[in-house]
Amino acid sequence: MSAPIASKKKLVIMGRSGAGKTSMRSVIFANHTANDTRRLGATIDVEHSTVQFLGELNLNIWDCGGQHKYLDNYLNEEKESIFGNVEVLIYVFDLETTNKESEYTLYDDCLRKLSMFSKDAKVYCLVHKMDKIPDPDQKEATVEAYRRALAKRSDLFHPEVFGTSIWDPTLYRAWSQIVYRLVPNMQIIEEHLRNFLQLTEASEVVLFERETFLVVCSTSANQNMHPDNYMSISQGIKEYRSACVHMQSKFQSIEITNNLYTMFIEPFTRSTYILVITTDPEIEPAVTKANISAAQSHFSKLAD
Repeated sequence: MSAPIASKKKLVIMGRSGAGKTSMRSVIFANHTANDTRRLGATIDVEHSTVQFLGELNLNIWDCGGQHKYLDNYLNEEKESIFGNVEVLIYVFDLETTNKESEYTLYDDCLRKLSMFSKDAKVYCLVHKMDKIPDPDQKEATVEAYRRALAKRSDLFHPEVFGTSIWDPTLYRAWSQIVYRLVPNMQIIEEHLRNFLQLTEASEVVLFERETFLVVCSTSANQNMHPDNYMSISQGIKEYRSACVHMQSKFQSIEITNNLYTMFIEPFTRSTYILVITTDPEIEPAVTKANISAAQSHFSKLAD
């Protein structure tokens, strides 16, 4: 059964210069490490890229440079080109800004243009560079303050707000949530992943997109399992894979066994990796790997 998948989704990334838009895009989609982004220059005008995600779903990403001369152009001469046919607007707030009102004013202007040309778009706001705040409670209070302020300014749209940093898994959490809602047959994939969990008697199963290692979806027999743990795995695998490239080696798979669990991270379909955790000591690792192999062709019809 092949699910109908929209061919292209337009994502616009907007925010002032220096907010970290290009750095976050490079970490997620270009396999840069956080350290690598130090070498990136400012975006000139609009940088277009198309990323294939889960088979035929193409993310058409418009990374908009944040210098004043470009922003004026986006909001006037190019407003229909920039804000037309937008599926998702991602507005990046710079936590280090010295003029928060100016940030809010630009955000308001972007939403006005978006309401003219793409009133059904989904809006996400990323409060970026959260690593500058060391205290976890202060981090949450800061994001909540942005959440309240933005809710008052967004009549037509109902933005989801995330605190993010290229230095920790929060960036993967935000982008996994963004992309999750763009996959048209996600409910079907989730249902089949739950069936796989039950049939294999696994404790946890996670599907990752192969290139970005963003979490596609997950299921667990443990209701107390925190999904944010999977974002740490996303970040860790991306960094490990980058290290493999530097050593002219190739990342293939991971198997970890201890007295608590056995964990597998294996290539699954053409566009995914799968993580399977078993906690029953009577389940032989070879059986789990055979189950993964047996399910590949079935999930290829759903995810590729």
